[in-house]
Parts: sequence; C-alpha cells; structure tokens
Amino acid sequence: MEELTTKETIEWKTNGPLITHAASTICRLMNDIADDHEVRHVASFVEFYIKEYAASNEDAYIDIQKKVMNAWKDINKEFLYPKVPYFILKRALSYARLADTFYKDGYDGYTNFKSKTKNMINLLFVESVNI
Repeated sequence: MEELTTKETIEWKTNGPLITHAASTICRLMNDIADDHEVRHVASFVEFYIKEYAASNEDAYIDIQKKVMNAWKDINKEFLYPKVPYFILKRALSYARLADTFYKDGYDGYTNFKSKTKNMINLLFVESVNI
C-alpha cells in the first residue's frame, strides 16, 4: 500500500501534535541527563531544575525520569487514538526510540559512540546469528 501524506496530515503536523512534543521531550531530557557531567556552553534542564527548585542532582534525575515516562505515555495515547495514518506516527516513535537507545542509563551513546553504541550496531548489523 502506498503511503501518502494528505493536507490534513500536514495541518495536523503544523499544529504541534502531542506525539512530536513527547518525542522531543524524551530526546532533550535524556540527553541532558547523559551530558550532565560534562562542561557545556548551553543551559540544560538538569541545571535549571536544580537552581529553580534548590534540589539535589538525584532529585532532579528522579523528576526528569518521571517527565520522560509521562512523555512515553503521551506517545502511547497518540497510538491509541490516532488522528493521522500509522506511518506518520511511527516517525516520531522511531525518533523517541533512537533517543532512548542512545541515552539509556545516563550514558551518551551518541557523542561517545565507540563503546556501547558501536557494539550494539555491530551485534545488530554485522555479526551473524546461528540458527
């Protein structure tokens, strides 16, 4: 079946759908947790949270993880009650999955790709599976 983008789909996208916001939230917050130990020249949500609420790093991480979980729930909600074709929703889901894979467990696998990420890609696409 051919995948077509309709005028309604484009209008839906330009109105800032929940799934796009949720996927972006997952990427941004998980990246900020993974990069928290590095010196950077831009503000992060972790730094903001600590200063705004006079919280510890641990408290900030816990609240950020809750926000990430809520964003995953928003993505699930969009799939339960879709307003656009599945292939459109799948793009945002793939983006969120990628962020989850790269920044899992507070590790920045996007910037420091030589260890975990390289091994994972090798296992997925290079190594053969004996059946």
